[in-house]
Amino acid sequence: MRISAPSTQTGIVVVAVVLMPMIGVALTVVTPWWGAAWMILAMTALVIFSARTFRGAQESTAPRPWWRMTATPLASALLFAAFLAQAAFSFFSTWSPPLEVPGNVAVFVLLVIGAAYANSAIRLSRTGIARRASQASAPR
Repeated sequence: MRISAPSTQTGIVVVAVVLMPMIGVALTVVTPWWGAAWMILAMTALVIFSARTFRGAQESTAPRPWWRMTATPLASALLFAAFLAQAAFSFFSTWSPPLEVPGNVAVFVLLVIGAAYANSAIRLSRTGIARRASQASAPR
């Protein structure tokens, strides 16, 4: 299954971004560890799902290489910056005892996800995949 319609991709991400914190807050009421674990696992699952199933407008439906997270280097770079900012926010905001260890785990996971997007941006820009795809679709 490959999803290339931007409206469908947006809908999936918006629903996930709304539901994840709602469930996370409910679990945090039970115990902070459950809420943190849920948020980390749900976010990681969303990243893996979107990287493997979402496709760009001109992208083929063939399986992507393992390192490719998005259709373009710019998209990968922007997501790298977003996950890096989330890691920094998490690092500086979870110094209180109930969330100290889960916060540190979250920082590590966010940095790993950010590194995957950075790797994707670098490799996509080096290989020129996005440039070839845009040149092939340009009218002559």
